[in-house]
Amino acid sequence: MVDSALLMRAASWTPEQKELYTRLTELMVRRNPRGRRLVAVEGRDGTGKTHFADALQVAFARAGVEAFRASVDDFHRPQAFRYRQGRHSSKGYYEDAFDTELLDRVLLQPFRMGGSTGFQTAAFDLHRDAPVEMEWQTAGQDAVLLVDGVFLQRPALAGKWHAVVYLDTEDRVRGERLRARDGAHPDVHHASHARYREAHDLYERVSEPRSKATFIVDNTDWRKPFQSFADSC
Repeated sequence: MVDSALLMRAASWTPEQKELYTRLTELMVRRNPRGRRLVAVEGRDGTGKTHFADALQVAFARAGVEAFRASVDDFHRPQAFRYRQGRHSSKGYYEDAFDTELLDRVLLQPFRMGGSTGFQTAAFDLHRDAPVEMEWQTAGQDAVLLVDGVFLQRPALAGKWHAVVYLDTEDRVRGERLRARDGAHPDVHHASHARYREAHDLYERVSEPRSKATFIVDNTDWRKPFQSFADSC
């Protein structure tokens, strides 16, 4: 069920937001009209992935499609494992931060199976650095799962998605968003962001996510997002 706060936020969508969210949703439904569908919303830190995926959930609901939300941030590994290559290691962030095997086992695979199979949309509380209590959900035969996060087309997850939305945002704006979010330095090229920036550089070299995305969206002005057509669609 879509959160009431998200529905209230949708009431303030700009014409550009409403047009884009509606059009992307219609295109995804047209590509895969029935059954269980997996949609990834990815991009670098600060591109607005969570809000964008939330908006798509509302757009799907408005189109009469049951939609569920999850984030890869809720599938972190424990801190001791995340930092085993060093707290500031970009390679360690890419390889060790997220439990993609668990994500696939308790969420992606069971969701795609359909039927009465239960799935779990969160497994780890990053702030407590501890697993969360299992809360298994079920869905109807025709439903969509929207997952936001980084590295969603990495080799372990390649081919899992029915559609991938890749968000682009100017570095300056991403820095401002990161500062507003967690007090980070506003310059994304500052050393405090090097771990994340270099990890995503590595990811792009390994997986070429932009070239494989179904849709690329410029989300620099989140009130006026627009689709770029340098994607696979």
